[in-house]
Amino acid sequence: MAEGALVGVAKGITEKASNLLAQEIVLLWGVKDEIERLGDTVLTISAVIEDAEEEQHHNNQVRVWLKRLNDALHEADDLLDEISTEALRREVMTRNKRAKEVRIFFSKSNQLVYGLKMGHKVKAMRERLDAIKNDKGFHLDERTQARNYRVRETHSFVRTEEVIGRENDKREIIRILLDTNVEESVLILPIVGLGGLGKTALAQLVFNVKEIQNHFEQKLWVCVSNDFELKVIVKKILECTKNMKLEDLEINTLINDLKKEIDGKRYLLVLDDVWNEDPQKWLSLKDLLMGGARGSRILVTTRIKKVAEITKTVQPYMLKGLDKEKSWCLFKRFAFANAQDLQNPYIKEIGMEIIAKCKGVPLAIRTLGSVLYFKNPEKEWLSFKNDELSKVAQKENDILLSLKLSYDHLPSYLKQCFAYCCLFPKDYKIHKPTLIKMWMAQGFIRSSNQNQCLEDIGHEYFMDLLWRSFFQEVEEDGSGNILKFKMHDLMHDLAKSVATSDNATFYSKEEDIQEKTRHISFDRTFLSSSGIPISLYKASRIRTFVLLSQSQHPRLGKSTYNAIVSRFKFIRLLDLHDMGIKIIQSSIGKLRHLRYLDLSSNSIRMLPNSITRLHNLQTLRLSRCPIKELPKDIKKLVNLKYLEIDECRRLTHMPRGLGQLTKLRTLSQFVVAKNSCLPFRRNGGLKELYGLNELRGTLQIRRLRHGKDALLESKDANMREKQHLQGLTLRWIKEEVDESNVCYDEESLEALYPHSNLQELHLLRYGGVKIPSGISSLSTLVKFSLNNCNKCQHLPPLDQFHSLKSLSLEWMNDLEYILENDDNCGFFDSSFLPSLEQLEIKYCPNLKGWWQQQRDSVEEVDNHSLPSFRRLSNLVIWHCLKLTSMPLFPYLKKLKLGMCSLKPLEQTLRMKLTNMATLESLTSIATSTSSSSTIADSSFIPLSKLNHMTIVNMEETLPKELMCNLISLQDLSCGPLPLSQHLIALRRLIINGSNEFDIINNGDEMEWHGLQRLRYLKFYNIPNLATLPVGIQHLTSLQRFKIYDCPNLLAIPEWIGNLTSLQTLKIRSCPILLERCKKEAGEDWPKIAHIPHLDI
Repeated sequence: MAEGALVGVAKGITEKASNLLAQEIVLLWGVKDEIERLGDTVLTISAVIEDAEEEQHHNNQVRVWLKRLNDALHEADDLLDEISTEALRREVMTRNKRAKEVRIFFSKSNQLVYGLKMGHKVKAMRERLDAIKNDKGFHLDERTQARNYRVRETHSFVRTEEVIGRENDKREIIRILLDTNVEESVLILPIVGLGGLGKTALAQLVFNVKEIQNHFEQKLWVCVSNDFELKVIVKKILECTKNMKLEDLEINTLINDLKKEIDGKRYLLVLDDVWNEDPQKWLSLKDLLMGGARGSRILVTTRIKKVAEITKTVQPYMLKGLDKEKSWCLFKRFAFANAQDLQNPYIKEIGMEIIAKCKGVPLAIRTLGSVLYFKNPEKEWLSFKNDELSKVAQKENDILLSLKLSYDHLPSYLKQCFAYCCLFPKDYKIHKPTLIKMWMAQGFIRSSNQNQCLEDIGHEYFMDLLWRSFFQEVEEDGSGNILKFKMHDLMHDLAKSVATSDNATFYSKEEDIQEKTRHISFDRTFLSSSGIPISLYKASRIRTFVLLSQSQHPRLGKSTYNAIVSRFKFIRLLDLHDMGIKIIQSSIGKLRHLRYLDLSSNSIRMLPNSITRLHNLQTLRLSRCPIKELPKDIKKLVNLKYLEIDECRRLTHMPRGLGQLTKLRTLSQFVVAKNSCLPFRRNGGLKELYGLNELRGTLQIRRLRHGKDALLESKDANMREKQHLQGLTLRWIKEEVDESNVCYDEESLEALYPHSNLQELHLLRYGGVKIPSGISSLSTLVKFSLNNCNKCQHLPPLDQFHSLKSLSLEWMNDLEYILENDDNCGFFDSSFLPSLEQLEIKYCPNLKGWWQQQRDSVEEVDNHSLPSFRRLSNLVIWHCLKLTSMPLFPYLKKLKLGMCSLKPLEQTLRMKLTNMATLESLTSIATSTSSSSTIADSSFIPLSKLNHMTIVNMEETLPKELMCNLISLQDLSCGPLPLSQHLIALRRLIINGSNEFDIINNGDEMEWHGLQRLRYLKFYNIPNLATLPVGIQHLTSLQRFKIYDCPNLLAIPEWIGNLTSLQTLKIRSCPILLERCKKEAGEDWPKIAHIPHLDI
């Protein structure tokens, strides 16, 4: 168990004991008294655990005692979990067995035998804990309040030459502190970063700058640490102002003296090492500090983002690690005893590899440098890097003790959550939703309120650790939800150091598994080369078996699988994903404690029904498995919350009884069976969804049918009650919809509309002519797509979706217009699709325009009057030959056009072109245009923000003068499109020609001369290309050049030698050229032999 987290295990035991005592079955078994005594014993012990965990660092007796207690408490937890599981199993049996079977099952003799057996076990466990309690032989205090953490003292002085690599940070903080253009009289700036980054050193550096010293009347430095008591802090500030130690005065006297000292004066106050997260405590102090003169400043240093949010009046300054060169400069000061070694490039190379492990943390760099100072660089540094570096963090107290201060401040429940993360390798992108489910499986997340979702509590745990800088580098999805994150390497070292021997991570053969190990993770690379170590099977109390990394695909043999199932009977989390498993043995049902089972990405076609004996199971992951059906008795998985079956494309139906799993929060897809609407059906129909109102995330309903019967079934799904659902995909079967069934599809869709909180809606093969009006209730819709809805002719009024960010229309054969209005007033309003960022329109052969009414007059008006997308950054129009009228799209960053008209693009490029400056001045205008800019802006250049553009398979081309707008274009793939010397940002160019396109005549030498940043050039499918354009010789930055499918290209020109940066030349399907470029023998070989990478 993680250091400092044992009290959490004790709490879990007392909660389980309390829950068992409330069940009648326990009384029937005759074990109620023993369970109650056991709970009391654990409760008594838990009162002294915190003191023991603190004392163990300097008392070996206490450390040994805690180890015994740790083992006993975990075994007690397993025992109570076994009894709870049995009680749950019998409860499930009563729901599903016939009366006669229930009577036999609950016969008196049956109950007495089990009760007697468990009674002996509970009594023995209680006596074991009593013995441990009484054997401690030393005094421990009961803790009724928070422990006293080690206090860290800091001061304001630092030698400037000792702080390396923080000049830019110092300059920026001074700028903020001296900025007079701020609203607040007293500005508060927090500096945030993990332990060892140098927050205090940076604050000291700023504090002692002469410019700062001269600017402020009062300069005050207070080390706050964990003792955030108003009286203490006020006294410390006063001692700074008076430069003397004060007596113990009353709080009112202190406050009055403080106000006399700072009110009306311009002061700088540094509050260093702040841990307080209580807003009220902060406000009590802040109110006393607001009397300073205008221009007063408070600088706060903290590891915790939440502290920064509470205290800030401006955005916190997020301190980052040093870069490579600055790290090296710092490292040199501490590591080299002999200055001559600095000149040795070999030693520098080893040193750079060593400091790379420090991730730019100055404390770590200084500590490692100090260790290496006493080692011979030529003889010992390399072995240190290879053999000792991974262990140094555990040996060098300065690093871990600094970070451990953060850990010590964590509550017990967060300590075990953080320590558990050591199972992931360093630099691993941890999937946050998965981690929360793993925490749940281990019982780390508990709630006193049954109505509170454990997943929500887990999210709070995660955010708390993130706020405190234990986690970093978060990645979000399109909706702003955190998906992945990382741990700093030093934080990972800390997690391993506090996790003790309970956790083992297998990334090398040097790792070992102890008998008491409970959590283990394997790297696939290690597992594929070394297999599962024999020592694993000695650890019979394993609770976690997890596989990480996708670099290898090891296979799990039947014997190994059987060994895991037979030996790890207390396992709670089993991860066997992507192990090449084809058959799951029925013995899986013996893992009664299992909460989390990952079988995803295996070749499993069928699950044994015995899996439904896993009544504790919360998470079942089967994604990307070719299973045809789920277990028929799935309703017995009464605790199942997360059923992940996305990309299980062979599923034919859902089992009856699925709807009884009312705790389900994730159901990634629901497959409607054939004839599911018939009364004699064996499989579950849409009615199974009726009571699943806790569903969250996204749900896909597949194989929906057309017609009257399908309508009646759709009404049974009760979708409007699923208020937590974020995304819904409705996919109908592929069949022709006759006219008589069109109205039924429309009514089915109306019945399947979920709660108004829905953010994503995707319809595939919907057979209606129009989208029912009920869609207007989905006012928070962010993504909307229609695919293969070939009969659909009328879309809903899109202007009602003010939050819509993404719209996709594909394979809409009958769609002619996107909007239908009596006039154009609505289109020209500033609220026209104000949030839309991505628009895709593909394979809509009859789509003529965005609007229907008065479209002719709209097309004739000046471009200034056309509606425009204000936030659209990504546009795709593909195979829509009739589409000629569109709103304008001046703020695009990505554009892809193919088999469509260029008229909308030309209209957009001509916006306000008549009022622009000369072409030469275009390149000097800033390319960043705010999304709130208006067309009337005098400096506006349409499509000046465009970065990527693809235009292929077109029958027309753009006028050359319009290309000059594209001053930010970096990536261009085009067919018949003129080049322009104003494409100054272009880095990648692919020219996909045609028989009609003559690249020589469409681009003179000057146009090529302007492409000075071009790095990549490709000619593809240009049959009439006989010679390479001479202007290419000016592309001195060109690194990669490819020529494909140019059968008439005659030769490589002499000037190819002018391309001094060229690294790669590839030639494909150019028979004449290939013959001339043959190695050593071809006529053109001498011209290209100097190019490093030739692929011919």
